[in-house]
Amino acid sequence: MSEAGALLGLAALVAVTLVANRARAAQPLFRWLPVPLWCYALPMAGVALGWLPRDAATYRALTNLLLPFALACLLLGADLPAVARSGRRALLVAAIGAASIILGAALAVRILQAALPADAWKGAGALAGTWTGGTMNLLALRSVLDVPDAVFSPLILVDAIVAYSWMALLVAASGLQARLNAWLGATPAAAGAASAASAETTASLRWRDTLWCGVVAVVLAAGARAAAARLPTSGLVNSSAGWTVLLVTTAALGGSLLPAGRRVGARGGALGYPCLYVVLGATGAQATLASLWSAPAWLAVGVGVVVFHGLVMLLAGRWLRIPLGMLATASQANIGGVVSAPLVGAVYQQELVPVGLLLAIAGNAVGTYLGMLAAWLARALAG
Repeated sequence: MSEAGALLGLAALVAVTLVANRARAAQPLFRWLPVPLWCYALPMAGVALGWLPRDAATYRALTNLLLPFALACLLLGADLPAVARSGRRALLVAAIGAASIILGAALAVRILQAALPADAWKGAGALAGTWTGGTMNLLALRSVLDVPDAVFSPLILVDAIVAYSWMALLVAASGLQARLNAWLGATPAAAGAASAASAETTASLRWRDTLWCGVVAVVLAAGARAAAARLPTSGLVNSSAGWTVLLVTTAALGGSLLPAGRRVGARGGALGYPCLYVVLGATGAQATLASLWSAPAWLAVGVGVVVFHGLVMLLAGRWLRIPLGMLATASQANIGGVVSAPLVGAVYQQELVPVGLLLAIAGNAVGTYLGMLAAWLARALAG
Protein backbone atom coordinates (compact mmCIF):
# COMPACT_ATOMS: atom_id res chain seq x y z
CA MET A 1 0.00 0.00 0.00
CA SER A 2 1.29 3.49 -0.87
CA GLU A 3 1.87 6.31 1.60
CA ALA A 4 -1.28 7.99 0.28
CA GLY A 5 -3.22 4.78 0.88
CA ALA A 6 -1.91 4.61 4.43
CA LEU A 7 -3.04 8.17 5.06
CA LEU A 8 -6.51 7.57 3.60
CA GLY A 9 -6.95 4.28 5.46
CA LEU A 10 -5.94 5.86 8.77
CA ALA A 11 -8.21 8.87 8.24
CA ALA A 12 -11.12 6.57 7.32
CA LEU A 13 -10.76 4.50 10.51
CA VAL A 14 -10.70 7.62 12.69
CA ALA A 15 -13.66 9.14 10.81
CA VAL A 16 -15.73 5.96 11.18
CA THR A 17 -14.96 5.91 14.91
CA LEU A 18 -16.04 9.53 15.38
CA VAL A 19 -19.25 9.01 13.38
CA ALA A 20 -20.09 5.82 15.30
CA ASN A 21 -19.56 7.66 18.58
CA ARG A 22 -22.44 9.97 17.66
CA ALA A 23 -24.86 7.12 17.00
CA ARG A 24 -27.35 6.67 19.81
CA ALA A 25 -27.23 2.86 19.61
CA ALA A 26 -23.45 2.85 20.12
CA GLN A 27 -23.45 5.03 23.25
CA PRO A 28 -23.25 2.14 25.76
CA LEU A 29 -20.26 0.70 23.88
CA PHE A 30 -18.35 3.98 23.76
CA ARG A 31 -19.15 4.71 27.39
CA TRP A 32 -16.87 1.88 28.51
CA LEU A 33 -14.57 1.64 25.48
CA PRO A 34 -13.89 5.33 24.75
CA VAL A 35 -13.03 6.95 21.44
CA PRO A 36 -9.25 7.22 22.13
CA LEU A 37 -9.03 3.46 22.68
CA TRP A 38 -10.78 2.74 19.36
CA CYS A 39 -8.67 5.29 17.49
CA TYR A 40 -5.56 3.54 18.77
CA ALA A 41 -6.66 -0.10 18.56
CA LEU A 42 -8.31 -0.14 15.11
CA PRO A 43 -5.18 1.02 13.18
CA MET A 44 -3.07 -1.43 15.19
CA ALA A 45 -5.45 -4.23 14.19
CA GLY A 46 -5.48 -2.93 10.60
CA VAL A 47 -1.71 -3.27 10.41
CA ALA A 48 -1.81 -6.75 11.95
CA LEU A 49 -4.41 -7.84 9.35
CA GLY A 50 -2.44 -6.33 6.47
CA TRP A 51 -4.98 -3.62 5.69
CA LEU A 52 -2.49 -0.87 6.56
CA PRO A 53 1.29 -0.84 5.99
CA ARG A 54 3.45 -1.43 9.05
CA ASP A 55 6.31 1.01 8.49
CA ALA A 56 4.82 3.86 6.48
CA ALA A 57 6.68 7.15 6.84
CA THR A 58 3.26 8.81 6.86
CA TYR A 59 2.65 7.80 10.49
CA ARG A 60 5.67 9.60 11.89
CA ALA A 61 5.10 12.59 9.61
CA LEU A 62 1.49 12.92 10.78
CA THR A 63 2.58 12.86 14.41
CA ASN A 64 5.25 15.51 13.93
CA LEU A 65 2.91 17.72 11.90
CA LEU A 66 -0.45 17.39 13.64
CA LEU A 67 0.43 16.98 17.33
CA PRO A 68 1.85 20.52 17.87
CA PHE A 69 -1.05 21.97 15.87
CA ALA A 70 -3.63 20.04 17.92
CA LEU A 71 -2.02 21.07 21.21
CA ALA A 72 -2.06 24.72 20.20
CA CYS A 73 -5.75 24.53 19.20
CA LEU A 74 -6.81 22.83 22.43
CA LEU A 75 -4.75 24.88 24.89
CA LEU A 76 -5.39 28.36 23.49
CA GLY A 77 -8.96 28.28 24.79
CA ALA A 78 -8.07 27.11 28.31
CA ASP A 79 -9.69 29.58 30.70
CA LEU A 80 -7.10 29.53 33.48
CA PRO A 81 -8.46 32.68 35.18
CA ALA A 82 -11.79 30.88 35.59
CA VAL A 83 -9.94 27.93 37.11
CA ALA A 84 -8.35 30.28 39.64
CA ARG A 85 -11.84 31.46 40.61
CA SER A 86 -13.11 27.93 41.29
CA GLY A 87 -12.22 28.17 44.98
CA ARG A 88 -9.24 27.40 47.17
CA ARG A 89 -10.55 24.12 48.53
CA ALA A 90 -11.28 22.76 45.04
CA LEU A 91 -7.83 23.72 43.79
CA LEU A 92 -6.16 22.34 46.89
CA VAL A 93 -7.83 18.94 46.69
CA ALA A 94 -7.12 18.72 42.95
CA ALA A 95 -3.46 19.52 43.62
CA ILE A 96 -3.31 16.84 46.31
CA GLY A 97 -4.87 14.36 43.89
CA ALA A 98 -2.34 15.20 41.18
CA ALA A 99 0.56 14.90 43.65
CA SER A 100 -0.67 11.48 44.77
CA ILE A 101 -0.78 10.28 41.15
CA ILE A 102 2.74 11.55 40.44
CA LEU A 103 4.15 9.90 43.55
CA GLY A 104 2.02 6.78 43.12
CA ALA A 105 3.17 6.24 39.52
CA ALA A 106 6.82 6.56 40.48
CA LEU A 107 6.47 4.23 43.47
CA ALA A 108 4.44 1.62 41.57
CA VAL A 109 7.01 1.46 38.78
CA ARG A 110 9.79 1.16 41.35
CA ILE A 111 8.04 -1.65 43.23
CA LEU A 112 7.22 -3.61 40.04
CA GLN A 113 10.50 -2.76 38.33
CA ALA A 114 11.48 -6.41 37.84
CA ALA A 115 8.36 -7.11 35.76
CA LEU A 116 8.62 -3.97 33.62
CA PRO A 117 10.92 -2.84 30.77
CA ALA A 118 14.16 -1.01 31.56
CA ASP A 119 12.70 2.35 30.50
CA ALA A 120 9.48 1.91 32.48
CA TRP A 121 10.14 5.31 34.09
CA LYS A 122 8.95 6.83 30.82
CA GLY A 123 5.70 4.93 31.22
CA ALA A 124 5.32 6.33 34.73
CA GLY A 125 5.54 9.82 33.26
CA ALA A 126 3.06 9.07 30.47
CA LEU A 127 0.57 7.45 32.87
CA ALA A 128 0.83 10.32 35.35
CA GLY A 129 0.41 12.78 32.48
CA THR A 130 -2.81 11.23 31.22
CA TRP A 131 -4.20 10.87 34.77
CA THR A 132 -3.49 14.46 35.69
CA GLY A 133 -4.38 15.84 32.26
CA GLY A 134 -5.78 13.61 29.54
CA THR A 135 -5.14 11.93 26.19
CA MET A 136 -3.65 15.14 24.85
CA ASN A 137 -0.97 15.04 27.54
CA LEU A 138 -0.38 11.31 26.98
CA LEU A 139 0.45 11.94 23.33
CA ALA A 140 2.53 14.99 24.17
CA LEU A 141 4.59 13.01 26.66
CA ARG A 142 5.09 10.19 24.19
CA SER A 143 6.98 12.69 22.04
CA VAL A 144 8.70 14.51 24.88
CA LEU A 145 9.92 11.36 26.65
CA ASP A 146 10.27 9.26 23.48
CA VAL A 147 8.18 6.49 25.03
CA PRO A 148 8.73 3.20 23.13
CA ASP A 149 5.77 1.24 21.77
CA ALA A 150 6.46 -1.64 24.17
CA VAL A 151 5.69 0.75 27.02
CA PHE A 152 3.08 2.99 25.36
CA SER A 153 0.71 0.33 23.96
CA PRO A 154 -0.18 -1.29 27.31
CA LEU A 155 -0.80 2.16 28.80
CA ILE A 156 -3.68 2.78 26.39
CA LEU A 157 -5.39 -0.37 27.63
CA VAL A 158 -4.62 0.37 31.28
CA ASP A 159 -5.96 3.91 30.93
CA ALA A 160 -9.30 2.66 29.59
CA ILE A 161 -9.78 -0.20 32.07
CA VAL A 162 -8.60 1.45 35.27
CA ALA A 163 -9.91 4.97 34.65
CA TYR A 164 -13.44 3.84 33.80
CA SER A 165 -13.50 1.34 36.66
CA TRP A 166 -12.51 4.18 38.98
CA MET A 167 -15.29 6.34 37.60
CA ALA A 168 -17.81 3.55 38.25
CA LEU A 169 -16.54 3.26 41.83
CA LEU A 170 -16.89 7.02 42.40
CA VAL A 171 -20.44 6.98 41.08
CA ALA A 172 -21.32 4.00 43.29
CA ALA A 173 -19.83 5.76 46.33
CA SER A 174 -22.39 8.56 45.94
CA GLY A 175 -24.89 6.28 47.69
CA LEU A 176 -22.69 6.42 50.80
CA GLN A 177 -22.39 10.22 50.91
CA ALA A 178 -24.02 10.73 54.30
CA ARG A 179 -21.97 8.02 56.03
CA LEU A 180 -18.66 9.03 54.44
CA ASN A 181 -19.23 12.75 54.98
CA ALA A 182 -19.79 12.00 58.67
CA TRP A 183 -16.46 10.14 58.78
CA LEU A 184 -14.78 12.99 56.91
CA GLY A 185 -16.24 15.50 59.34
CA ALA A 186 -17.69 17.46 56.42
CA THR A 187 -21.11 18.44 55.16
CA PRO A 188 -22.10 18.93 51.49
CA ALA A 189 -21.46 22.51 50.43
CA ALA A 190 -22.17 24.53 47.32
CA ALA A 191 -19.33 25.00 44.87
CA GLY A 192 -19.46 28.77 45.11
CA ALA A 193 -17.43 30.88 42.77
CA ALA A 194 -16.97 28.24 40.11
CA SER A 195 -20.50 28.42 38.76
CA ALA A 196 -19.71 31.04 36.12
CA ALA A 197 -17.53 28.96 33.84
CA SER A 198 -16.24 31.04 30.96
CA ALA A 199 -19.21 32.58 29.24
CA GLU A 200 -16.89 34.13 26.68
CA THR A 201 -15.90 30.70 25.37
CA THR A 202 -19.52 29.63 24.86
CA ALA A 203 -20.81 32.76 23.17
CA SER A 204 -22.02 32.66 19.58
CA LEU A 205 -19.15 31.40 17.47
CA ARG A 206 -18.77 31.22 13.71
CA TRP A 207 -16.65 29.25 11.30
CA ARG A 208 -14.34 32.26 11.02
CA ASP A 209 -13.39 31.80 14.67
CA THR A 210 -12.35 28.26 13.89
CA LEU A 211 -10.34 29.46 10.90
CA TRP A 212 -8.53 32.08 12.97
CA CYS A 213 -7.75 29.49 15.63
CA GLY A 214 -6.24 27.27 12.95
CA VAL A 215 -4.11 30.10 11.60
CA VAL A 216 -2.76 31.00 15.06
CA ALA A 217 -2.11 27.34 15.83
CA VAL A 218 -0.11 26.94 12.62
CA VAL A 219 2.00 29.98 13.51
CA LEU A 220 2.64 28.73 17.05
CA ALA A 221 3.52 25.23 15.85
CA ALA A 222 5.87 26.54 13.16
CA GLY A 223 7.56 28.91 15.59
CA ALA A 224 8.00 26.16 18.18
CA ARG A 225 9.47 23.80 15.56
CA ALA A 226 11.96 26.42 14.40
CA ALA A 227 13.04 27.23 17.97
CA ALA A 228 13.25 23.54 18.96
CA ALA A 229 15.84 22.86 16.27
CA ARG A 230 18.27 25.15 18.14
CA LEU A 231 17.79 23.69 21.63
CA PRO A 232 20.02 21.02 23.22
CA THR A 233 18.62 17.61 24.14
CA SER A 234 18.72 16.03 27.59
CA GLY A 235 17.74 12.86 29.41
CA LEU A 236 14.10 13.91 29.63
CA VAL A 237 13.77 15.81 26.34
CA ASN A 238 15.97 13.98 23.88
CA SER A 239 14.63 15.12 20.52
CA SER A 240 13.64 18.19 18.56
CA ALA A 241 10.07 16.84 18.37
CA GLY A 242 9.95 16.73 22.17
CA TRP A 243 11.10 20.32 22.45
CA THR A 244 8.51 21.35 19.84
CA VAL A 245 5.72 19.87 21.96
CA LEU A 246 6.96 21.59 25.11
CA LEU A 247 7.40 24.95 23.42
CA VAL A 248 4.02 24.96 21.70
CA THR A 249 2.34 23.88 24.97
CA THR A 250 3.96 26.75 26.85
CA ALA A 251 3.25 29.30 24.12
CA ALA A 252 -0.41 28.29 23.81
CA LEU A 253 -0.93 28.45 27.57
CA GLY A 254 0.71 31.87 27.61
CA GLY A 255 -1.72 32.99 24.91
CA SER A 256 -4.66 31.59 26.87
CA LEU A 257 -3.95 34.00 29.72
CA LEU A 258 -5.05 36.85 27.43
CA PRO A 259 -8.75 37.38 26.71
CA ALA A 260 -7.96 37.73 23.00
CA GLY A 261 -6.12 34.40 23.06
CA ARG A 262 -9.06 32.65 24.71
CA ARG A 263 -11.45 34.11 22.14
CA VAL A 264 -9.26 32.80 19.33
CA GLY A 265 -9.05 29.37 20.95
CA ALA A 266 -12.72 29.09 21.87
CA ARG A 267 -13.41 26.88 18.84
CA GLY A 268 -10.11 25.04 19.03
CA GLY A 269 -11.70 21.72 19.88
CA ALA A 270 -13.36 21.52 16.46
CA LEU A 271 -9.89 21.31 14.90
CA GLY A 272 -7.80 19.99 17.75
CA TYR A 273 -9.64 16.81 18.71
CA PRO A 274 -9.90 15.28 15.21
CA CYS A 275 -6.19 15.99 14.68
CA LEU A 276 -5.40 14.48 18.07
CA TYR A 277 -7.30 11.31 17.20
CA VAL A 278 -5.47 11.00 13.88
CA VAL A 279 -2.18 11.26 15.79
CA LEU A 280 -3.41 8.56 18.16
CA GLY A 281 -4.32 6.40 15.17
CA ALA A 282 -0.88 6.91 13.63
CA THR A 283 0.65 5.90 16.95
CA GLY A 284 -1.47 2.74 17.02
CA ALA A 285 -0.46 1.86 13.47
CA GLN A 286 3.19 1.87 14.55
CA ALA A 287 2.53 -0.45 17.51
CA THR A 288 2.41 -4.24 17.52
CA LEU A 289 0.11 -6.68 19.27
CA ALA A 290 3.15 -8.25 20.89
CA SER A 291 3.68 -5.08 22.90
CA LEU A 292 0.51 -5.88 24.86
CA TRP A 293 2.18 -8.86 26.55
CA SER A 294 3.39 -6.57 29.33
CA ALA A 295 -0.14 -5.24 29.91
CA PRO A 296 -0.73 -7.28 33.12
CA ALA A 297 2.29 -5.69 34.81
CA TRP A 298 1.20 -2.24 33.71
CA LEU A 299 -2.35 -3.03 34.85
CA ALA A 300 -0.92 -3.75 38.31
CA VAL A 301 0.86 -0.38 38.15
CA GLY A 302 -2.39 1.37 37.22
CA VAL A 303 -4.38 -0.29 40.00
CA GLY A 304 -1.64 0.54 42.50
CA VAL A 305 -1.67 4.19 41.45
CA VAL A 306 -5.43 4.65 41.83
CA VAL A 307 -5.52 2.79 45.17
CA PHE A 308 -2.76 5.03 46.50
CA HIS A 309 -4.54 8.08 45.03
CA GLY A 310 -7.83 7.09 46.64
CA LEU A 311 -6.30 6.61 50.07
CA VAL A 312 -4.50 9.95 49.90
CA MET A 313 -7.70 11.71 48.83
CA LEU A 314 -9.68 10.20 51.71
CA LEU A 315 -7.03 11.15 54.26
CA ALA A 316 -6.78 14.66 52.83
CA GLY A 317 -10.57 14.97 52.91
CA ARG A 318 -10.68 13.97 56.57
CA TRP A 319 -7.84 16.33 57.46
CA LEU A 320 -9.35 19.29 55.57
CA ARG A 321 -13.01 18.32 56.20
CA ILE A 322 -13.81 18.28 52.49
CA PRO A 323 -17.09 16.61 51.47
CA LEU A 324 -17.07 13.42 49.42
CA GLY A 325 -18.66 15.12 46.39
CA MET A 326 -15.78 17.55 45.97
CA LEU A 327 -13.22 14.77 46.56
CA ALA A 328 -14.84 12.58 43.90
CA THR A 329 -15.15 15.44 41.41
CA ALA A 330 -11.52 16.47 41.84
CA SER A 331 -10.39 12.85 41.59
CA GLN A 332 -12.28 12.29 38.35
CA ALA A 333 -10.94 15.59 36.98
CA ASN A 334 -7.50 14.06 37.48
CA ILE A 335 -8.05 10.52 36.24
CA GLY A 336 -10.98 11.09 33.88
CA GLY A 337 -10.91 14.53 32.28
CA VAL A 338 -13.18 17.22 30.89
CA VAL A 339 -15.93 14.85 29.77
CA SER A 340 -16.34 12.63 32.82
CA ALA A 341 -15.49 15.01 35.70
CA PRO A 342 -18.68 17.10 35.29
CA LEU A 343 -20.71 13.87 35.07
CA VAL A 344 -19.34 12.61 38.37
CA GLY A 345 -19.87 16.03 39.94
CA ALA A 346 -23.51 16.03 38.83
CA VAL A 347 -24.09 12.67 40.56
CA TYR A 348 -23.18 14.27 43.89
CA GLN A 349 -24.30 17.89 43.56
CA GLN A 350 -25.30 19.97 40.53
CA GLU A 351 -23.11 22.87 41.65
CA LEU A 352 -20.05 20.65 41.26
CA VAL A 353 -20.49 20.35 37.48
CA PRO A 354 -18.55 23.54 36.62
CA VAL A 355 -15.98 22.70 39.30
CA GLY A 356 -15.25 19.37 37.60
CA LEU A 357 -14.98 21.04 34.21
CA LEU A 358 -12.62 23.76 35.39
CA LEU A 359 -10.38 21.40 37.35
CA ALA A 360 -10.12 19.12 34.32
CA ILE A 361 -9.18 22.10 32.14
CA ALA A 362 -6.45 22.95 34.62
CA GLY A 363 -5.21 19.37 34.40
CA ASN A 364 -5.08 19.57 30.62
CA ALA A 365 -2.98 22.69 30.92
CA VAL A 366 -0.33 21.32 33.28
CA GLY A 367 -0.52 17.55 32.71
CA THR A 368 2.49 17.46 30.40
CA TYR A 369 4.70 19.18 32.95
CA LEU A 370 3.40 16.94 35.75
CA GLY A 371 4.10 13.87 33.65
CA MET A 372 7.70 15.01 33.15
CA LEU A 373 8.00 15.43 36.91
CA ALA A 374 6.69 11.90 37.48
CA ALA A 375 9.14 10.51 34.90
CA TRP A 376 12.05 12.27 36.58
CA LEU A 377 10.98 10.97 39.99
CA ALA A 378 10.51 7.41 38.70
CA ARG A 379 13.93 7.44 37.05
CA ALA A 380 15.52 8.75 40.25
CA LEU A 381 13.86 6.03 42.35
CA ALA A 382 14.90 3.36 39.87
CA GLY A 383 18.52 4.47 40.13
